[in-house]
Amino acid sequence: MSDTPETKVCPHCAETVKIAAKVCPNCRYWQKKWSLYNPKVIAALGIVVMTGYFIGIGIFMDQLFGSKHNFAQFRDQIVVISSQVNHRTWSSNLWVTVVGVATNRSEASWKNVGVEAQFFDKSGNMIDAITADTEYRGFTILPHGEAAFKIEGKATRTPSEYTSHKVFVRVAKDIEERF
Repeated sequence: MSDTPETKVCPHCAETVKIAAKVCPNCRYWQKKWSLYNPKVIAALGIVVMTGYFIGIGIFMDQLFGSKHNFAQFRDQIVVISSQVNHRTWSSNLWVTVVGVATNRSEASWKNVGVEAQFFDKSGNMIDAITADTEYRGFTILPHGEAAFKIEGKATRTPSEYTSHKVFVRVAKDIEERF
């Protein structure tokens, strides 16, 4: 079974085949790996084409049925109407907590609404700030509805230094968004 100019050895079954053979007559193994007639190459190209097709359909469907509202256009219509600041000690750490109510004056529903609280001393200087982790602490608010929220973080100052605060809605996602 030595190689001669007219034959070669099949790498799959080790039988002698003619050099011009595209397929081994013994095991049906394709001799040229990158031939367009090779079923493996055709299958790989089919998978690439189908993947591109499904990605294109996904992008089209997202544009057709995806998010309809951009939060930036509605930022002034989602506001905090009341809030209170509390301090507590837990495990030798001082925590500052803000609880409040936000209202949605828009026609859109929002999810993962994130709020930020800014704290000021008696001179009006900002001394601390906390924000909600919108993925876990964010809340949902329906059109013309209200929702309660709570955010907290470690305090950087003593409770007596927190003389005033302001709370803002910073982020939100259209409730129709998937991610």
